[in-house]
Amino acid sequence: METTDNRLLSGILEQAELTAQKKLEDAQKQAGRIAEEAQLKIDREIASLQKDHEQKLKNIELKKQANLASAKRKANLRQIDESYQQVLRRVTELLDAKKVAKHLSTWIAEAAIGLDLKEAKVASSRKCPVKEEHLEEATRLVQEATGAKITLHLDPKPLQGLGVIVSSMDDTISFNNQVEIRLRRFDRDIRSLIQEHS
Repeated sequence: METTDNRLLSGILEQAELTAQKKLEDAQKQAGRIAEEAQLKIDREIASLQKDHEQKLKNIELKKQANLASAKRKANLRQIDESYQQVLRRVTELLDAKKVAKHLSTWIAEAAIGLDLKEAKVASSRKCPVKEEHLEEATRLVQEATGAKITLHLDPKPLQGLGVIVSSMDDTISFNNQVEIRLRRFDRDIRSLIQEHS
């Protein structure tokens, strides 16, 4: 009976060993799968972090480029503005009373046509005063251009700058044709020319 018991015991031990071996293999396989899944998760996490990092670097580079472009644009605009101011100063220096006087009749007529009045007054500076002959010439130019008759009067109030201001008799409307204002009307053209030559 001992032999049968031994065999039975041997069989139980063998079966226990096989079961233990199987459980160990299953546990090792499961541990391998868990390790693989963990590694895949880590790899995905690393890839995601790298992608985020690359995107942040791209964003930083784009921001840097935008800031550089903005700084260049501001510097360029500042340079254009400085050049524009120099042009205005130079033109103002070149336009003395003698040169402006030649254009007063045309400027008065231009303003009078713009206002479309039957009667108006003309103010000018003491440095370059409007005279009766300017008013007569301007009246002729208005009639030639539009067929309308206008009566122009000298305004006793002097202007600070060179040029003229043509106003209604009651001062409700006016047309400013002073040198400084005329130059401002060409602001965009002057700036464009400066930009083209910068």
